[in-house]
Amino acid sequence: MKKFFANIYFSLMAARRKGVVKKFNGVLSGAKNFVLLMPEDETDFQNALSIAEFLLSKKLHVTLVLNNLAMHLIKDKSRYRIEEYYPTDKNKFGFPKIKLLRRLKIYSYDALISLEKESSLFQKFCADQLPAEIKIGLAVPGNDKVYGVQISVDGHNPIDFYKIFLNCLQLLY
Repeated sequence: MKKFFANIYFSLMAARRKGVVKKFNGVLSGAKNFVLLMPEDETDFQNALSIAEFLLSKKLHVTLVLNNLAMHLIKDKSRYRIEEYYPTDKNKFGFPKIKLLRRLKIYSYDALISLEKESSLFQKFCADQLPAEIKIGLAVPGNDKVYGVQISVDGHNPIDFYKIFLNCLQLLY
């Protein structure tokens, strides 16, 4: 039922937006402020940190949006701007509550990257609501309404998945 309402919402929002054709080569070259929507699974989270490390190595500002249960997995918290959310920050349909979205919208971002391996309504809704010029996510049906750049990764091994995702990101510079 919640997927039905989510699809209606995203279809209506996609109809409002006008498509802009961009070249993919160098699409991230001007981006300085990134927001990463981190996965909730611990193994995926640890592997997704390699993408955050890559962005930090390029001297970029990185904001991590993460579940509070994953805070202990970050060794050096001072390198990131961290926005954590709790289970109470989700409504009964699994969408983020308005209070959380207001907190995330305080900052402006040049690029948003969703790092969840499976399509997540929570991340999809956050990505739709956050102001970012470039939105990158996984290529699954329905994500084309939210993410301007979609990365297709065929692999179920978490380590390989995030290595391939990172290689694709590197091609966008």
